[in-house]
Amino acid sequence: MRFVFVALIIFSTSLHAQTHEVNLRSQWQVFQDGQYMPYKNQKTQSVHIELNAKEHRGTLYIINRNEFSVFVNGRLAWRLADTLKINTDSLLRAEGGLARLSIYQQPRVFALHTGLMVPDQKNTDLNALRPSGHFSNFVILALFFLLVFIVALFRASPQLLFDYLNVIKLFSIQERDDATVTGRIGASLNILYFAFVSFLLALLILILLQYSTDRFAISLYFHTQSTAAAFGIWLLLSVVVFAILMVKLLLIFICSHLFGLRDTVRFQFFHFVRLLFISGIGMGLVLIGFYIFDISNPAAFAGLLYTVATLVLISVAFLFLKLLGRTGLPVFHLFSYLCTSEIIPLIIVGKMLLF
Repeated sequence: MRFVFVALIIFSTSLHAQTHEVNLRSQWQVFQDGQYMPYKNQKTQSVHIELNAKEHRGTLYIINRNEFSVFVNGRLAWRLADTLKINTDSLLRAEGGLARLSIYQQPRVFALHTGLMVPDQKNTDLNALRPSGHFSNFVILALFFLLVFIVALFRASPQLLFDYLNVIKLFSIQERDDATVTGRIGASLNILYFAFVSFLLALLILILLQYSTDRFAISLYFHTQSTAAAFGIWLLLSVVVFAILMVKLLLIFICSHLFGLRDTVRFQFFHFVRLLFISGIGMGLVLIGFYIFDISNPAAFAGLLYTVATLVLISVAFLFLKLLGRTGLPVFHLFSYLCTSEIIPLIIVGKMLLF
């Protein structure tokens, strides 16, 4: 009986000691035009948080993979990377109950996380809102749209869909001309496939950036606050991806004429679209595996994006061997052509996306 009583005391104590996290991002400020203003995703090297004994009692977590400096009322207090824990009770007691925390980072703040772990009290947070699931709702609706889209494409031409998903053709060195299947680049059905690839890649990029926010600076521009906002960003990003595809086609057309390879435009462009199609499907299957096995580590999502980027670069080597067999041109001439039409554009897009 005594043992049961002690166990109940320990259990009740542990329940009382439970904590919850308050995200302080909404309290960030920036110093502009001689005054402190709310932070609204401005490009800045420092953000400020006003702490007071009434609202900020607990343990403050400052998390950033890169090095950052923390100033307390203008005095340098910490300089480190990864995670900083601050007992706000002790800090505010030393600072007279009020402190302005300034967090500085180079080249700019983009992946900073600040959270306050506060103990749960009786009747606390009875009216607290549940965590927003708007992004999950968006992903489900977007996947349903893509599923309907690809079913419609399959019913329109099953042979064309299987051709785009032909992995053997993607990596085969000796590939025959597939004009009978893919047809003209400007054909309406091919345009629909380009649109589908754009929607698919835009969705995958949004998901990867959402769950690897401390890895890529560009993720700063893809914060969503509602399902409608997520759809707006997805549509805009899809248009950007589609525009990049068209710019890619124009670049191949110009370079092929400059280097005397006019017969390779359709072959090379369809090779690139097939690569994006298969890579997108593969990324989607891996992300489904992440969901099934409850993998939420940001490094895993960032690693997936890096892996796909590496495979895209490797595919250029297969394209080089294919064109070498089709054209019979000197190696240096063909390498210069691929540098202009493939390698340099991929490096530019990768630099914008991954850094």
